[in-house]
Amino acid sequence: MVDQALREKIQGYYSSFLAAKQFRPRYGQRLMVAEVARRLAGRQDTSDISPIALVEAGTGTGKTVAYTLTAAAVAAAKEKTLVIATATIALQEQLVLRDLPDIQQQAGMDFSFALAKGRRRYVCIAKLDSALAGQSPATSDFFPDEKLALGIDQAPLLTSLLEAYGNGAWDGDRDSLTTVIDDPIWRGVSTDRSQCTNRQCSFFSQCAFFKARAALDEVDIIVTNHDLLLADLASEESQILPPPEAAIYVFDEAHHLVEKARSQWSGFASKSAQTEVITAALTLIDSMATDLGEVGLGSLEDALSGTARFQAILGDLQVDLAHMFTLLASLEDEAEIQGDLAQYRFTQGKIPDELQIVAKALGNACNDLDVILQGWRRTFEQTIADASLQQRHCLEQLVPIIGNFSNRFGGASRLWLLFGVEGSAELAPSARWLDFRADDILIHCTPIAVADQLEQALWSRCAGAVLTSATLAVGTDFSMLAGELGLPSDVVGVVVPSPFDYPNQGRLRIPKMRENPSNPAAHTEEIARLIPELMMEFQSGLVLFTSWRQFFTVVDALPSTVREACLLQGERSKAELIRQHQARIDAGLQSYLLGLQSFAEGVDLPGDYCLQVIIAKLPFSVPNDPVGATQQEWIEANGGNAFAELMVPQAALRLTQAAGRLLRTEQDRGVVTILDERLVTKGYGRKLIEALPPFSR
Repeated sequence: MVDQALREKIQGYYSSFLAAKQFRPRYGQRLMVAEVARRLAGRQDTSDISPIALVEAGTGTGKTVAYTLTAAAVAAAKEKTLVIATATIALQEQLVLRDLPDIQQQAGMDFSFALAKGRRRYVCIAKLDSALAGQSPATSDFFPDEKLALGIDQAPLLTSLLEAYGNGAWDGDRDSLTTVIDDPIWRGVSTDRSQCTNRQCSFFSQCAFFKARAALDEVDIIVTNHDLLLADLASEESQILPPPEAAIYVFDEAHHLVEKARSQWSGFASKSAQTEVITAALTLIDSMATDLGEVGLGSLEDALSGTARFQAILGDLQVDLAHMFTLLASLEDEAEIQGDLAQYRFTQGKIPDELQIVAKALGNACNDLDVILQGWRRTFEQTIADASLQQRHCLEQLVPIIGNFSNRFGGASRLWLLFGVEGSAELAPSARWLDFRADDILIHCTPIAVADQLEQALWSRCAGAVLTSATLAVGTDFSMLAGELGLPSDVVGVVVPSPFDYPNQGRLRIPKMRENPSNPAAHTEEIARLIPELMMEFQSGLVLFTSWRQFFTVVDALPSTVREACLLQGERSKAELIRQHQARIDAGLQSYLLGLQSFAEGVDLPGDYCLQVIIAKLPFSVPNDPVGATQQEWIEANGGNAFAELMVPQAALRLTQAAGRLLRTEQDRGVVTILDERLVTKGYGRKLIEALPPFSR
């Protein structure tokens, strides 16, 4: 039960917000406020329900207001920090620049907030100072790809950055710059955790990242992204965000969370990178000895433990790695050509015993090297405090070098140990596959199940959580998402009703087709003939494809008069395409946006900006997706039906996301046209249609 005083406080904030905005209370929004309050406010030690709310709230519900008002009030009452995590930069910016200030003011709430970002978003003053002195990062002596690519015209730019930061005109955040800086230049003047010397850095007191990090300790609400939050959880100790026990989380755009978690706990390596790091590491000890000797710290080399062992492990690693890539290269003849690469996937994620044995040996060796390197780093950091200026400069150069090697060997260790782990009948496997390029082999390993990792790192520890999005359930069934996320069994998803009058605002159209996607070439040819006719009916719209091949084939077949009205994904950034599209419509011209799945969400085109959504084909998973294929095999191996249990629900969610681009306000009108007759000819079509909003037919 929600404490009466807290209930009244939340109701008071909500009433004040509605009155200030002159809004009518929305039924769905009120339901969401009640569900979030019920879940978060219950005391975990006495309540039978988990403090986790799972809420699907469609466009127009006002979910940002619902979860912010409620979760902020509960977090304050429990003396916790509210962490709001989104999947996209656009939503983060909307929260920080518009939504939170508006709620704060209109609801009369007293809270502070800040945006949390990783180190790479901030300038590193130490690196900027070195760059202006004409020096590349110290690590570039070992890894040429990190050499600072400075041209003659970059010096004034870097000088202006240092001056702007020094006089307080700039906070060191790349995103707040008015000047565009190319990625290679920015990489040379920023750092990551592995290379940062933290408090040992001469510029620590002026560090932009640590200033921002310190500010996070003082705020009530932190806005961040899924990737940073998951990386923080996966680290051995929290680096940026508060620990789960001190936080209440809101995961907006929560339908991305499974994919983001898989990415966080996955591994990747390439033959070229592995070879490069070993070759560089073979020269590391001699290089360190020279550098330390030049500044009178030669005796420090004797204090470094494991130098001889380091060299021995490297020698064995070099031999084992060559053996591994010989074994992998033998699989290239069986790989399937996909564009500019050939891909080989291990069926059911299972690898041969010999690969398994070598992978474990590689993983253990890389881990041993990482442990030795971390010990050296600690020794250097402890020495900095009492070092002379010249010695300090040397050690501050060595710490990032050691950190970079540690990071690379640590990443390699995770990949090889994950790649070589033995499978079992009970545990879901990882998807394992190889990409063969002209002169390289890329190794991938991604777990198909992340439920256990999320349960251990997050759900069992956090003070509370809200997971919300416009598309979480298939109809009203949350079981697929809840299972993939590993949510406690008593978490029951809630679908709150949208304020939209779907039958009167929108229409679903499924034209009679002669061809279906089982004959891809003929189906593509038919939709290429139909799309120009459909586009002529409305001034604006969005056309969505499931593959680049179909996209380009249709675009190439468009009459020139129709093609002139089209803006294509890939021609410019998504933001610029949307801006141009809106400008065309405002000028009374016709305009259509054409793209793939990434345009099926995060695109907000209210009113006349989108009068029709054309979906070329049902968005089933592509057959060459290694993770999806391994999931399907796992389900079938355990007696399930992968098509019914996985592919249809996933397609339903993607189809609902795509159709959701049509209506963005209660005044919008339009048509969703789906050029795939399987919706009415196949048994699963009814389930897909039922998952869509209740448009008129």
